Amino acid sequence: MRGDKQKIKQQIIESAMQAKRRNEEKIKTLKDQTSLSAYAELVHQGVHGAVWTEALQRALNEHEVVVIPPSAEVYWLDSTVVIPSNRRIEAVGATVRLTPEYPYIMLRNEHVGDGTYAPIGGKDRDVNISIHGGRWEECAEKRGKRRYHGRTDSFFGVQTCMLFNNIEHLTMTDVTFAHALAFCVQVGDLIDGVFENFFFESCFADGLHVNGNSENLYIRNFRGHVGDDLVAMNMYDWLGSSVNFGPAKNVFCEEIHSAHDSRAKAMRLQPGMFVYRDGTTIDCSLSQMVFQHLSGIYEYKLYFQSPPYRFGEKPEGAGAGSADDLFFEDVHVISNRERYPSDQPGTGDFGMFFVNSNVGYLSLKDIFYTKPEGDSPRNHLVAVGPMTWNRKDKEGINTEVFDPYISGTLDVLEMENIRINGERATSMDQVVKIIAFDDVNRDGFSSGKGTLNHVFLDGKQIK
Repeated sequence: MRGDKQKIKQQIIESAMQAKRRNEEKIKTLKDQTSLSAYAELVHQGVHGAVWTEALQRALNEHEVVVIPPSAEVYWLDSTVVIPSNRRIEAVGATVRLTPEYPYIMLRNEHVGDGTYAPIGGKDRDVNISIHGGRWEECAEKRGKRRYHGRTDSFFGVQTCMLFNNIEHLTMTDVTFAHALAFCVQVGDLIDGVFENFFFESCFADGLHVNGNSENLYIRNFRGHVGDDLVAMNMYDWLGSSVNFGPAKNVFCEEIHSAHDSRAKAMRLQPGMFVYRDGTTIDCSLSQMVFQHLSGIYEYKLYFQSPPYRFGEKPEGAGAGSADDLFFEDVHVISNRERYPSDQPGTGDFGMFFVNSNVGYLSLKDIFYTKPEGDSPRNHLVAVGPMTWNRKDKEGINTEVFDPYISGTLDVLEMENIRINGERATSMDQVVKIIAFDDVNRDGFSSGKGTLNHVFLDGKQIK
């Protein structure tokens, strides 16, 4: 790795670690502590057991630190609990479970904001909220939508167990999530976020779902079973999955290990252009991010993707966004089967690192790529360019799942110690595929192409 980029990588890591230290100092200022058991008179018996919603809410309103005592009994919640600024929940040895009848989120900070219509801008930003320990459960048996509230005209893009946005100094450590219907934790408009030691059991969507306007994040030691991305960095996202749109920078993510039986083995890193209701456009970019020591994740999705659209319709979103200074190191990848088959020549190529955004610099170091016997020749470690997969929807109308009209450029790809089935790669052809379409859907809207300007392999520039 070139010296200037090595320095940038170290600066990213240090920025995240400084955020961790700042958060720890903030937590130390919280002195007023109580036990949730002190509010037991507010508990009532529900259908499933003792309901602690009112007790937990009152305790959080009146004290800085609330300890939920270890117990073999479940602490049931039957409504959303709101966490004010300068609060800490300690729940080691406790199980907190949302009643199955309640359709909305379990926890949120007090001053969440809907940035769909216009940027939140940091008004009334909450500060210094932390959760340590606890098993946080829902009762889901399949994936669904867990909304913010019953209205359909605001916060439409929230679908999570816990929502934290418009916040500074958020810390979550040593937490377990089980049977979550949608995302476990959804965050955005976040400065200084620490997420450490997360474990997932039979969850049905993303583990940690990060949306726009987020910076100085430390994400470490995520393991377990989820139905989608273990960690998703969706600066741009579909309207149904975000209320925070904008850039992200200074992210250090390490020790991310997806369970072998997770339904999806992916990490989405999605920049994109978003248009607010007044016509203002923002580049929801990703920059200065380090990912180290990853396994069980076999797709790194660095491309713009709109929701599926019918031929002739205008897709959601305004197109590819930008990214720069992205570093992946010590990554174990097993080649996927051919996931999106097509009879059209040249349209079935797939990359474990699939790039179709405008990326300045991408570093891949110590990548251990396994291609099983009989693996499709259309699978590659790196693919640059568009994707396509068209199929008929329920009404029999041709629908595109990806965005074959999008073109992307990767300016510099630097690779070091790329191993394919244990052997060191010596040429770009072994690992990289450039994709270009020529109106593949015959709709006048499917001629995207990928461009790769500069490639370095083990310190040497190659063509």
